Amino acid sequence: MQAGGRGFLGIIAVRWSMNGLACPACEGVYIVKNGHAHIGKQRDLCRACRHRFTLNHTRTPISPETVILVDRLLSERLSHCGICRVVGFSWSWFCRHLQTLIKDCATYH
Repeated sequence: MQAGGRGFLGIIAVRWSMNGLACPACEGVYIVKNGHAHIGKQRDLCRACRHRFTLNHTRTPISPETVILVDRLLSERLSHCGICRVVGFSWSWFCRHLQTLIKDCATYH
């Protein structure tokens, strides 16, 4: 027995993960591998809350010149998929950019 009468079971209360990972959403420690992202990084899945995540996810910043190019391509009435292919950006970034343009237009009118 340890001091305080807790015994050895008091040590188990510390959160421990076999692979050293913790879920960013719920801080759960039961993490399993869940495939790879499109850029080749390992994806993980929290078994407690079913949250999927990638560790050390880095997003490359987009230059203002490229954003201006996207806006010019939009004014030329090109297809959205075509703009994504030409500029090399993801569809999700393009949709977020469109949402900001729509909000900006709504504030000007």
